[in-house]
Amino acid sequence: MTTPEPNRWTDRHSDAVSARKETYEQLRRASTWRLLAATKAPAVLAILQATFPSGDRRLPRSELIARVGAHLELLHDDHDDEAPEDLDPAGEARSGRTAAEYVDGWVREGYLTRRDDPQRTETTFEPSPATIDAIQFIASLEDHRPTTTESRLQLVVQQFERLAQETETDRDVRLADLQRRRERIEAEIRDLAEGELMLPSPEVSVDRLRDILQIAAELSGDFLQYREDLRAVDLRLREQILSPDGSRGEILEQLLAGDDLLGQSTVGRTFTAFFRMLNDPAQTRTTQELVDRLLERDFSRTLDRDEREKLANVFSDLYEPAQEVLDVKTELYRSLARFVRSQDFRQHRVMLEVLQEAQGLALAQKDEIPTRAPFPLELDLSRVLMGSVAQHRLKDPTDPGAPAEAEVHDATALSVEVLADLVRTNDIDIVGLTGDVNEVRGRSGQASIGDVLRQKPAEQGLASVIGLMFLATGHAQAREGSTEIVGWRELDGNDYAAKVPAFYFLEDIPVE
Repeated sequence: MTTPEPNRWTDRHSDAVSARKETYEQLRRASTWRLLAATKAPAVLAILQATFPSGDRRLPRSELIARVGAHLELLHDDHDDEAPEDLDPAGEARSGRTAAEYVDGWVREGYLTRRDDPQRTETTFEPSPATIDAIQFIASLEDHRPTTTESRLQLVVQQFERLAQETETDRDVRLADLQRRRERIEAEIRDLAEGELMLPSPEVSVDRLRDILQIAAELSGDFLQYREDLRAVDLRLREQILSPDGSRGEILEQLLAGDDLLGQSTVGRTFTAFFRMLNDPAQTRTTQELVDRLLERDFSRTLDRDEREKLANVFSDLYEPAQEVLDVKTELYRSLARFVRSQDFRQHRVMLEVLQEAQGLALAQKDEIPTRAPFPLELDLSRVLMGSVAQHRLKDPTDPGAPAEAEVHDATALSVEVLADLVRTNDIDIVGLTGDVNEVRGRSGQASIGDVLRQKPAEQGLASVIGLMFLATGHAQAREGSTEIVGWRELDGNDYAAKVPAFYFLEDIPVE
């Protein structure tokens, strides 16, 4: 009796299935899978999609909570199958979580991404890449549009053909390809000259246009993933800097030499090439002209309003998120360079070594010392006065505090001699001020210093005010005991005011 040989095909495929199952088990813990599998996924996806419509990619916390709160009843519909986080310690369903609690929970689950922008006074939130992927997946199920269209197959074939032509190393083969392309173009020119105009059907044209818009929409959704991937590369570089292996010295040398390791990574190179093409003026101008021509075609009129808006703004909608990715990349590069040049990584390395040593000592004693053994150390704990957090008044970093009391200077004490000396030493434009006074006075018959400053801003700041007072002492009539408040904007952009004697110019000032 012979033993049957093992079925190698079965064993090989069994191993492949097991490996794929392990991969899927890991993906199951990802935010996209967990969101789609959540009990309240329909309500959560609907609310997030309505909360972040087209154009609102980032919202401050207060506005986000307000928008979620407007649809809170959708999250409280299903009380018979509450999620674990909706249960109190006794296992009873709570009456309902607040919008703020849902937002915080979605951040922990990875559905929302929190950003602390120093240019904003409030923390902002945006949908995570996982949420974008989940919404796009659900939208694809809702549209029921097949992806195996003729236009998509043509796009694949055209890209294969272009790549094969551009990478061909045989000169004769490349010349033959170019000649065939020239013959096709010449044939099209002859047919067009003879009056034959071959056009695809409107249905085929619309399918192609919608496929292109779908690809553009997927490009827009990839920007969030770009930012997360760049942060992951930055974290991996920092870990390598702190690691004890041999690659640490090479990375430090490259960073100290000014190498952009973020830009040299795979995600960095991909985004840089994309951003360079997006900001090419000639390419942008040509593409916009093509889009404008497509909008004038008869078949494009069958698109709905949203699709026409997406077509009209297909490239302009990419600029802002692409610029945000570039800003993140630049900030990460600068932060990484500061981390190395300031020698901060040495302190982190020492702390990491101390933590690893403490962890090693703890692991060495885990089998010798029971977990319930008393610890031979006494600590004298002081009494702490407990109080509510609400009793503390938080400091607003944007609040400049109470303004300092303004220092008042009385300009009525300035004499003619002092004014003349100031004019000489500060190179005040007396000729220009004379023209300003004559122009303002000519309109109304008379003008005070304040009238001139209101119609002719002080180009030299305080120097212009001093110049006007000097002209008034020699060519204007003073009103005894009267003063006026004059205002001007200083060269630093701040507004100032002063109290000066009341003078009125009644005649033109001779131009010297």
